[in-house]
Amino acid sequence: MTDTPKEIVVGVLTNGDPGGYFSNGLHQNAYFLYKCLKKIPLVKPLLIFYPLSGKQWPDQVEIFGEQAYNLELFYEKYHLDVLLLVSTVLNKLVAEKLKKNKVKLVAVVYGNRYVMDQETMCFADLLPPEEGLRNFSNRSLLREDVQLDAVWMSPHFAWQKDYIKNRYGAPKAHICPYIWGPELLMQQYSKNEFYKKTGPFFRSGNPKNKNVFATEPNVNVLKTSLFPFMAANIVAERENPNFGKILLFGSRRHRLHNKPIQQYFFSQKLSKDEKVFYEKRYIFSTITQHAQVMFHHHFENGLNYTMLEAATLKLPIVHNSEFMPELGYYYKRANLTDAATQIEAALLHEERDDLEEYNKVCNEVVLKFHYENYSNIRGYQSLIANLYNKTIEPELPPYIVDLEYRLEHGDGYISPLG
Repeated sequence: MTDTPKEIVVGVLTNGDPGGYFSNGLHQNAYFLYKCLKKIPLVKPLLIFYPLSGKQWPDQVEIFGEQAYNLELFYEKYHLDVLLLVSTVLNKLVAEKLKKNKVKLVAVVYGNRYVMDQETMCFADLLPPEEGLRNFSNRSLLREDVQLDAVWMSPHFAWQKDYIKNRYGAPKAHICPYIWGPELLMQQYSKNEFYKKTGPFFRSGNPKNKNVFATEPNVNVLKTSLFPFMAANIVAERENPNFGKILLFGSRRHRLHNKPIQQYFFSQKLSKDEKVFYEKRYIFSTITQHAQVMFHHHFENGLNYTMLEAATLKLPIVHNSEFMPELGYYYKRANLTDAATQIEAALLHEERDDLEEYNKVCNEVVLKFHYENYSNIRGYQSLIANLYNKTIEPELPPYIVDLEYRLEHGDGYISPLG
């Protein structure tokens, strides 16, 4: 058994450029993990950025009011006990430098590694259709890290636990709490003049309440604009008078360059009636200027910050996240008929007589994943303790305990290997 230091200095590895935090959710994952760790006694968290090549990086940068430190400072000058690899990976040479200093390395996996690996197998050698575009498949299956002490992974990838453990060559793998907080979102809105009079929250009588938006990024098969288009097309075919239009954010490139998708989209009533718009990616405060009904669809990726952002604003949310079926207008998996029917219900959201109860559920869902929720804080506290004493089992939020039990026992499968 290894002695636990009196104060554990835990670095959270992230991006040093705050401008990328609203286009890549992994950087926000790192920021909120840092905020959560600040709540743990005897843990001193530090935001640490990896100095990417091509730019001269200073020793410190500011990220949303928090100081972040250049990783190079910890090769020799400053002490570090644990480094959590969240939104940036290390090369082998850097990892070996840190291991010589007895730094424990933990990969925190918030992305769907299994599916991304399968896409690499099928698509990594394909060239983009136009110069300046990119193939989002991973360019390599080589392990990014060496001598990991553990892997932690988000709850929506619990079914990949054994795959991830072996994929990263780690001695152990654990599920970790999914966490978020509303402050970065509200900073967006506080700086936007559009909301000075009305505020950002859902309100009756807003003409944008008849417009739907989807934010699926279309960078892999997990979240694309295809299903939202198809569900909205059914609503258009039903000639629903309450339906204004749907805005598919993140779909602009595919609308311009993907010929099979162009042919399909243009053949449908939604396009013929000019009720669909293909947009670039924008921050949430820009999106909600144009539409108030959120439509979310995922494949094996049921936790997403955009849903928590919409819940914070009390927007009508149509979604298929099995992690929060109590929220908004839920449909199961890929049921298009139900999804279209729920869109129609959400378009009448302001006419509900139980909006107070709806808003209460929104608050409860946000609290469930909030980084200040004690069960989430305790989860990370016990995960850190487990790095030093493997007899200490992680104490995770009830929904994760239940999830792991169902994964292990729900289908009656018994491993022939015991």
